[in-house]
Amino acid sequence: MVPKSPQDIIDLCRRELEDVLPPPRGAVLEKATVIKEINATFSPGPGVDRWRPPQEIGVKNLFLAGDWTRTGWPSTMEGAVRSGYLAAEAVLSRFGRAQKILRPDLPFEGLSKYWANKKAASAP
Repeated sequence: MVPKSPQDIIDLCRRELEDVLPPPRGAVLEKATVIKEINATFSPGPGVDRWRPPQEIGVKNLFLAGDWTRTGWPSTMEGAVRSGYLAAEAVLSRFGRAQKILRPDLPFEGLSKYWANKKAASAP
């Protein structure tokens, strides 16, 4: 069970948005809905990737793909797709047809760009 009340969550979200967006100029929140799904997201601990196998594990002609493999991303649907690309690259490389298939990450936009720039500026 998520211990915060729906109103506490709404208030938290408003405060966080006010930290990064310009003043709302009299905007009024007319409706807010909170859906508590505690299994929808997760936060893996630091170092968890050391337990995730790469796409090639040293067994001839065996390649792994899945969200549970080492992709550089969390174990999500997107991580599974990334794993498939990495496995395909490994297969092609093994058969002498090395090719980059993994798509580059999309550039940061909107709030993600703001937070990424803020984090980069505060890095030592």
